[in-house]
Amino acid sequence: MNKNNQKSKDGNWQISFSPIFRYVAVFCLLIFATIMLGGAVLSFSQMKSNAQVLLSNVHAQTSQRIDESITLLESLASLPEFYDPNVPPIEKVKKLDQMSPYFDYLMICYVDSNITVYSDGSEPASLASRDYMQRLFSTGQRQVTDSFAAGADGVTLNYTVAVPLLDAQNNITGCLFCAIYFDEVVDILKQSAATSGYEATLIGSQGQIMSSTAGLPYGEPLMKELQNARVIGTTPDKLQEQLLAAEPGDYWSLQNGSLVYTAYQRVEDTGWDLLCSVDFRTAFLGILPSLLLVAALAALLCLGLSFLLRRYIAGQMHSVDLLVESVEKLEKKLYQDERPENVDFNEIIRLTSDGLSDALTGLVTRSVFLNQAEAQLQKINPEYTSALCFVDMDNLKSINDTYGHYGGDVALKNVGYILREYEKKYDGLVSRYGGDEFVMLLINLDDEAELRSVLEELVLRLHSEIGSAGQQINVQCSVGVSLCRPGMKLEKMIADADEALYFVKQNGKGYYKIHQN
Repeated sequence: MNKNNQKSKDGNWQISFSPIFRYVAVFCLLIFATIMLGGAVLSFSQMKSNAQVLLSNVHAQTSQRIDESITLLESLASLPEFYDPNVPPIEKVKKLDQMSPYFDYLMICYVDSNITVYSDGSEPASLASRDYMQRLFSTGQRQVTDSFAAGADGVTLNYTVAVPLLDAQNNITGCLFCAIYFDEVVDILKQSAATSGYEATLIGSQGQIMSSTAGLPYGEPLMKELQNARVIGTTPDKLQEQLLAAEPGDYWSLQNGSLVYTAYQRVEDTGWDLLCSVDFRTAFLGILPSLLLVAALAALLCLGLSFLLRRYIAGQMHSVDLLVESVEKLEKKLYQDERPENVDFNEIIRLTSDGLSDALTGLVTRSVFLNQAEAQLQKINPEYTSALCFVDMDNLKSINDTYGHYGGDVALKNVGYILREYEKKYDGLVSRYGGDEFVMLLINLDDEAELRSVLEELVLRLHSEIGSAGQQINVQCSVGVSLCRPGMKLEKMIADADEALYFVKQNGKGYYKIHQN
């Protein structure tokens, strides 16, 4: 016997469940690895969409702020009081100074056709050296500058939006520009990145970093930072060409040991580029709590299933113990009795009734029937008719006396064969209940009329002559029947069927009786 299967002190066989729990542990580890692998694949597949969503969000907010400024300046530029060169500059300046605080601008200024800026209380100053002013007056196109340090402290970052002033003949008579705190754009990047957990970077027209939630230094060229990363599928030079061409795109890279996906897009009316990056580590950590929860639930499910399996195996081992016990009793009776010819074989059948199947008829034993019938009764449809039949051979003793035990065995086999036909035909269950007794459960018949028709046919088939060894053996059986009622226990059905069988035995035998509840 396997060393894991040993007898306990009370003589029962014990099985070791440690291999089962080892397999369950391995299975749990495989499930955990599968969940983590699935999470990694999911994170990888979501990196693109998450970066695109972040880019779309940041781009929309940044563009909106710039568009608001352009719309305001162009609406002012369409008024004669601003584009008419005959209106004194100081009047224009005073009106603009009154508007500036309402729009949270650092300032709104007027520039004449000589590229001279005017302000209230200060001398006019020339802006002819500014590149964006030269481009505006030469092309007539609105301009948005990169961020630069200005203000009274000389360190406050701002950027400028400028639009031309055009008279009725579309001649440039000057321009209006507003200086806007760059912190507004920085806040847009920070808020969006904080919400998503990913990184956003704003690049100026010269490829320099103007703002980055990833902590990249202000003013450093982006290409210098990319030298510390491994770009996949392209080169830093090609990437720079695409940025200068204002073409949206994306690229993969390896940074600090993690895979990173970056999407970029030009901000309209500017020379700025927005880059939004999602690294695999952050994406995976974002869904890790959910993965761990799923893994924990899977582990609990595995433990629950292993517990149920343990109970099931323990139950089966109990049946094995009963079978072994009955066989041991049978061995004692066969081999320790001084006169084996006097053995009561009905008693032997009783001793082995706790086994699995009857060796003579092939039907299940009493213990198996009782166990399976309980389960069958739980599944019956109350709208149909179900019944338990108690079948008893009327003349087994006479057959044994006349033809010997061989003749009795032939008769019992024939009865078992007939009952098994009905078991299969009506999806029932049949058992050899005792020496000459059988029980049969029939379920889900259409109605009681069909049941009576089945019983009429069954009684006729059980009342027959069997040819064996040149002899004709007459067989006759009586049947007691109990109808299954809602909530009725199996023990009650067997008792009622036995009572109906007794009635048949007392009133002529060879027929059936349905117990009347």
